Amino acid sequence: MKKNEVFRLLTNPLVILLFILTILIIISSNDRMGNDEGMWSYIGRIWIHNGIPPYVGAIENKTPGIFGLYAVSYILFGVNVLFVRGLGILSILLTSLAVYHIGKALHSHLAGVFGMTIFGLTMTWKLLDGYYPAQTETFMVLFSTLSFYFLIKGKQSRNWKYWVLLAGVSMGFAIAFKQIALTTTLALCGFFLLYAKPVLTKQIKFIGIGLIGLGIGLSTLLSLVPLWLSGVSFNDYFHGAWLLLVNQGSSSSIKDHIFGFLGIWGNSRMVMFYPCLILLLLQKHLFRYKYFVGLFVWLFFDFIGVNSSGIYWGHQIKQLVPSLSIIIGILLGNLLQKLSNEKDMYIQHVSTAILAIILIIFPYQSGLRNIYLNVTRIPDINKEIGHWLKNNTTDQDYVYIMGSQGNPILSFSERVSSSKYFNSLFVTTEKERKRLLSDLAEKPPAYIVKPQFYAFQGELINKELATIDSVLENYSFEQSKYNWDIFKRR
Repeated sequence: MKKNEVFRLLTNPLVILLFILTILIIISSNDRMGNDEGMWSYIGRIWIHNGIPPYVGAIENKTPGIFGLYAVSYILFGVNVLFVRGLGILSILLTSLAVYHIGKALHSHLAGVFGMTIFGLTMTWKLLDGYYPAQTETFMVLFSTLSFYFLIKGKQSRNWKYWVLLAGVSMGFAIAFKQIALTTTLALCGFFLLYAKPVLTKQIKFIGIGLIGLGIGLSTLLSLVPLWLSGVSFNDYFHGAWLLLVNQGSSSSIKDHIFGFLGIWGNSRMVMFYPCLILLLLQKHLFRYKYFVGLFVWLFFDFIGVNSSGIYWGHQIKQLVPSLSIIIGILLGNLLQKLSNEKDMYIQHVSTAILAIILIIFPYQSGLRNIYLNVTRIPDINKEIGHWLKNNTTDQDYVYIMGSQGNPILSFSERVSSSKYFNSLFVTTEKERKRLLSDLAEKPPAYIVKPQFYAFQGELINKELATIDSVLENYSFEQSKYNWDIFKRR
């Protein structure tokens, strides 16, 4: 293949999308349900099958977007993971395309190509839980990135107000998938003030920010309609989606926060982006452009969002990837345009840079993990135990899975938990423990499934154990399955 043909392939956005799609399919093509997927799958199922809506009958600190997707998934295909994962993959591809168009609009085609390649590959990393593409952050990132694209698209338009309103609507949907999109909302407002119009009067500033707020309000109300139709009050929603964020299960201690921060930013694969600071020092003149300053405003607020809870689950880092990818894409594109004066040298340098990015950022761990799971055919413990519970109970029976890692078991069981605190992550105070005991007494489970090891969330598990021990006096040991003990009500 000739050098020019290789160059055209490597810089073709559709080819890059196809490449990213192939990787996403390879790393996520199994039906093993992740713990978060199990939680949302359970909530979506009982909402549709049992008429038990989120926040009322199941406690989880997410805004309603993800519950809606899993409810639709259950309506169409029953208990499964592949449908929402497919939507997650589509979201990553669409976000990659948005990153490309933002980079192209602000700088060049080459900047867009670099940006989308970096974004797409980084989103597949094991560090970012890339093999679970249906995380809330995936959908949040899609809508938040589209918000910036709409602002940029509307800059030269006579109908700029409609584009700004659309940006707000898109950001509202981002918030409907995860609350931390509020920090990106601040970045969107800052970007608008810096970039959106050549000359901003106070009136235009006021109108623009107002339109963003109006758009957010409209899409937020739209996301709440299914909840209201299901009998969920605003107080239920506000307590479950927002006030629950101050619960111990939603944040970490100062000590854990510090160690988590050092682990992610000092001892993880994220450090490979640090050499890009050298590119920034070599091209400080880019800060003369308002759009470039606006991108760093976006990056700054995303960085605050990623670090806010201090828990540092891998999928939380996804919030940072779009702005970081666009900035690096512009730095690389700008540098290569200046260094490569001759066409042949330009083609060679660009092709080499893209191939280097692919080799460096390629998700080796994610790919090996999924290949290993598919080749070795290790038993799916969660599915086996879940199906056992389903086969040994009726649709009217309740079950209770102790701990915070049994969500897939509960989902596959197709039964309802005795308590809305089906996950011990949020059983952190005396009030919640009393409510859990009350629920177990009122709706005694036919089976209680107890993990044998508590290496994860140990402190919370121990509190729950103290709560459940008295309940287990009314149960007899049935059997052990893998690392879980099953107790049957006498």
